Amino acid sequence: MAEKKGRQLNYELLRILAMLMVVCLHYLSKGGFLGDAARASISAAGYAAWLLEAFCLVAVNVYVLISGYFGAGTKTKDVLRRPLNIWKQVIFYSAVIGAIAIITGIQQFDIYQIFTYIFPTVTEHYWFATSYIILCFFMPFLDRGVETLDKKNFQKLLCAFLLVFCLAKTVIPMQLAWDQYGYDAFWFVTIYLTGAYIRHYGVPLLNRRIKAFMLYAGSALLTFASFLALRQVYFMTGSFGEFIHYAYTYNHLLCYLGAIGLFMAFDERFDKKADGKGSLPERIRKPIELVSGATFGVYLIHEHINIRYLWVEWFSCKDWIDASLAGFLGHMIVTVFTVYCTCTLIEIVRKRVVATVRKKLR
Repeated sequence: MAEKKGRQLNYELLRILAMLMVVCLHYLSKGGFLGDAARASISAAGYAAWLLEAFCLVAVNVYVLISGYFGAGTKTKDVLRRPLNIWKQVIFYSAVIGAIAIITGIQQFDIYQIFTYIFPTVTEHYWFATSYIILCFFMPFLDRGVETLDKKNFQKLLCAFLLVFCLAKTVIPMQLAWDQYGYDAFWFVTIYLTGAYIRHYGVPLLNRRIKAFMLYAGSALLTFASFLALRQVYFMTGSFGEFIHYAYTYNHLLCYLGAIGLFMAFDERFDKKADGKGSLPERIRKPIELVSGATFGVYLIHEHINIRYLWVEWFSCKDWIDASLAGFLGHMIVTVFTVYCTCTLIEIVRKRVVATVRKKLR
C-alpha cells in the first residue's frame, strides 16, 4: 500500500463521529437509559437504547485504529513528545475543572480527590487517557517492529494477540483472569497493530464501501441480537443473567469487526478519482481539522470526575427514561450535540489561548 502523508479528511470526520459516539455511550449509561439488562420489562425506548449502544460501542476501537493507521513511522527521537503532550492536556483539565469544582462547592475538599486531580493518569481519573498514554510509550517500538515483519509474520503476531485478548473471551462464557473488557493497554496495543496492518496491507475483503458498512452494521445488529437471545435464555433457565450484555465490550469479536468495518467505510481510496484527489473539497479542511483537533478535549471535559454525572443531571436525563421512543431520541440528539459542541468550543478556546501565550513568550 502506498505511504500516506498527512491527515485524510475522511478520517478526521471519522474521529469526530467516534467522539460523538463516545458522548452517546456516556449519555446512555450515565443517564440511566440502559438500566438492568435482566429486568422483566423493557420499553421501546429501552430497547432503542441498547440498539444505539451496540452501534456506538465501536467508537473507542475506531479512535485507536486511527492512531495505528497513521502511527507507522514515528521517530525514536519523538518517543516522549506524544505522551507528554497528551499528559499535559489531561492534567490541565483534571486540575482546572477540579479547582473550579472545589471553589464552586460542587466538590468538597478531600485530600484523596486532590491527588486524583494532580495525578489523573496513575489514578485512572480518565481510564482511556491512562491506557492511551501507556500505548504511546510503546508506539515507536511497535512501529519499528512492524517495519521489520513481513506480511505472514505480521498476521501471526496479530492473530496471537487476538486469540488471547479477543477470541478467548468471545467464545468462553466466563470471566477470564486477564479480561479487562478492552479497557486496558494490552487491548489498545492489539487495536493499534490492527490499524498498522490495515495501513500496510489493507483489507481485501472490504474492497467496497458498502461491504465495510455492512460489516459495521451487521456486527452491531448481531451484538443487539445476542442481547435479545441471552435475555430469553435467562428468562427460560434463570441462568447467564450476568452475561446478557456479554457482547457489549470493546474486546469482543463483534465490536472488533464492527470497528474495522466503520473504519474502512471512511477509507478515502474509495473516493479517489482520476486526478488523484479525494471526494472532500480542500476548502473544508480547516474547519474539519479544527473540530477534529478538539475531540480529545471533548472527552476530558465531559468525562471529568466532577462532571461525568453532573451533566446528565443538568439535562434531566432521568426524566426521559420512561419517555416515548420519539421523546427519548429527541432528547438524546439535543443533549449529545449540546454537550459535544460546548466542549468543542471550550477546547478550541483553550488551544487558542495556549498558542497566544506561547507566541508572546518566545
